[in-house]
Amino acid sequence: MHTRSRRLLAGLFCFAAILALLALPAAADKSPGTDGLAAPDIIKRVQAVYAGSRSYLDSGMVKEVFIDANGERIVEKPFTTAFVRPHRFRYEFRETPAYQAERRFVIHQEGEALRVHWDLEHELELNTLDRAIAAATGVSSESAITVPGMLLPGEITWRRAIRFRIPTRIADDMLGNIDCYRILDRVPGGLVTFWIGKQDLLLRKTYMEQSFDDFRVQRTTSYEPAMNIDIDTRLLRFDPPAKKPWWRF
Repeated sequence: MHTRSRRLLAGLFCFAAILALLALPAAADKSPGTDGLAAPDIIKRVQAVYAGSRSYLDSGMVKEVFIDANGERIVEKPFTTAFVRPHRFRYEFRETPAYQAERRFVIHQEGEALRVHWDLEHELELNTLDRAIAAATGVSSESAITVPGMLLPGEITWRRAIRFRIPTRIADDMLGNIDCYRILDRVPGGLVTFWIGKQDLLLRKTYMEQSFDDFRVQRTTSYEPAMNIDIDTRLLRFDPPAKKPWWRF
C-alpha cells in the first residue's frame, strides 16, 4: 500500500474513533426503560417536587462501612427531617462513637428564629439556616444537606443538595414494593447510585463506594419519606437534649 493511502486510512480511522468517543456520553444517558426519561429529566422533576412541596417528613439511616488492612468498622447515624413551608424546619442526626455517649445535632427554625444544638458545643451561634446546614453536613455524612437542600434551594446555597457530575440512568429497581428509577453518578474515587420512587419522585436510598489510599468506604443512606401531609407540631419542636457532664463525651 502506498504511503499516501496508508496515511489516508489512518486519518479516517482516527476520525471514526473520535466520533465514537463523542457519542459515548449521549448513548450512556439514554433511558434503559420505556418511558424515554434520561437522568437529567428525572433529576429536574425530583428537584421541582421537593422545591414545590408544602410539607415533608422523613426518618432515615446513614450506615458507613470503613474497610482497611485491620478489617471493617461500621458507623450508623439515624436522622429525621420535618418541614412545613415556608419556615418551620427541624433536622436532627444522632451518632454514638465507640465507648462514648450518644451525640445529637439539632437544627430548628420557626419563622426568623433559628436555633442549633450540637452536644459537642451545645448552642451554636449560627445566624442562617445555610450556615447551620453547612456546619452539620460533614459530621452527618451529608444527610443534613441532601434533602433540606432540595426543599429550600433558595436558602441553602453554600453548595448544591446533590453534586451531580455525569448522571446516567441505569436499570430500574424495586425497593420492597416501591418501583424506583436508578441514577448512577461519579464521586471522587468512586461511584454513587440513587433510588427514586417513580410514583412520588422521592429519594428513597443512596449507595456510594469510594476508595482512598489506605481504606475504602461504603455508605448507604436510607429514607422513609412522606410529602404534602399534615405534620404533628410535636415533631417540629426544638427539643434539644439535656446538657451532660463533660466526662460523658
